[in-house]
Amino acid sequence: MPLQIRRVFFDAEFNDVVQCVCESYAAPVNRLWRLFRHDPSPAGFIELRNRLIREFRADPSACWLKVVDTGIGDKVVGVALWNTYTENPYPVFKEHPVEAEWWPEGEPREFANHLLDQFVGDRYKKMARPHMCVKEADRLNLEAFIEATDLGKLTYEACGFVYAGTNYLESAKRNASPEWRRLERDMQYV
Repeated sequence: MPLQIRRVFFDAEFNDVVQCVCESYAAPVNRLWRLFRHDPSPAGFIELRNRLIREFRADPSACWLKVVDTGIGDKVVGVALWNTYTENPYPVFKEHPVEAEWWPEGEPREFANHLLDQFVGDRYKKMARPHMCVKEADRLNLEAFIEATDLGKLTYEACGFVYAGTNYLESAKRNASPEWRRLERDMQYV
C-alpha cells in the first residue's frame, strides 16, 4: 500500500475528498460531522461538496491535502484541511459567526446554529492569533492548533501536540420544544 500526500487544486477532486470524509466519520459516528452534513442523501452530498468548494475558493488560507493509495488506483484514503494565518483570523468577536444554511429553516436551523455558534465561537478565544500547521509553523515561528476527534487526538499527541481542552457543545435549551428534543436525540447530543 504505497501512500502519497498530494495537494488538492481542482474542484473535480472534491468528490473523492468528500466521499473519504463521509466514510471516515460514519463509523464511529462523529456527532460534529453530522452538524456539517445534515442531509445524508445524494443531494446532500452534492450540497456539501459544492459548499466545501466555495469555501475553499474563498479562503486564501485554506490548503486541502489528500492521501492516495497508489496501489489501488490513487484511491483517496485520507484528507485534511490546513489553514495558515499570518495574522489574527478572528480579530472581532462575532456572536453568530456561521449560518447553517444547509439545514432546513426554522427550529432545525436554529438548533444547528446554536451548536455552531459554540464550536466556531470557541475559536475566537483559543485561536485569535497567527497560527498554522506543523512544519510551516516552525519555519514561520507560529503556533499550530488542531481540532481533532477523540480518535485523532492520540495521533496528534504522538506527534508532539499538547492537549489544550475539549470543546463540549451544549444542546440544552430552556422550554425546548418536542422538535428540539428530537434533534438532540437524532444528533446524539443528549
